[in-house]
Amino acid sequence: MKTSLTLARFHLLSVWNWRTSHLSRVIEAPAYFLFMVTGLDTLVAGTRVDGMAYDDFAYAGVLVVIAVRALFWCMGDVANDRKWGVYAVARTTDVSFPQYVGSILAANTVVATVQIAAICVLKQLLGRGSPVQDLRMAGLAVLVCLLTVLTGCALGFGINSYSKRDLMTSLFSLPLVMTAPLFYSLDGLPLFMRALAAVNPFTYCVLLVRSPAADSFPTQAITGCLAAALLVLGGLYLAAGRHELASNEQG
Repeated sequence: MKTSLTLARFHLLSVWNWRTSHLSRVIEAPAYFLFMVTGLDTLVAGTRVDGMAYDDFAYAGVLVVIAVRALFWCMGDVANDRKWGVYAVARTTDVSFPQYVGSILAANTVVATVQIAAICVLKQLLGRGSPVQDLRMAGLAVLVCLLTVLTGCALGFGINSYSKRDLMTSLFSLPLVMTAPLFYSLDGLPLFMRALAAVNPFTYCVLLVRSPAADSFPTQAITGCLAAALLVLGGLYLAAGRHELASNEQG
């Protein structure tokens, strides 16, 4: 535990040292909620979406956007570390794979939790909040971020170059957001979008986060998240077998 926390401290110091580059991690989610969600709320004009107020519906969506971003930021952190950085330090000592993953998990979850807290506070300041319900949704969002950070770890060990890292981020981040019901209901969408939503893990993540505002027990959401968690554990198991391999990118 002490080793993981020490490495996590280095990760967080790296974020601080490169804080200008990481500024989007702080302002992106509040900007989504403050501008896009507020704007879309004027279109629905009080209409309930999937049985809840649009503020609550989209609040869960923004929290899951944070989880999506955490996945790709973490993937990039691992890809970077395999060339230099904290992973290079770890390889010169007896740091184990679980200890390294624990450090990534701790550091990236701290950043995501700060973002989630900012959205929760912003919702209350805008007078659109139900504090107890919003806190429950925020807590579930932190759990989802734990899962996505671990996913990013597994993916990061499969990336051998910065170009592949950038390609993965560009190709998949926006489609994952747009094919899950983060900001609109799946009802009435074209069949192809509903089919993509059915295989998008973030569909089940947002249903789980949204469950405190829903009327029914989130059986589908829990089942989907458990299935995703099993896949992530499988990915980490495969990554553990190659964790001594550094990136082979030159230059």
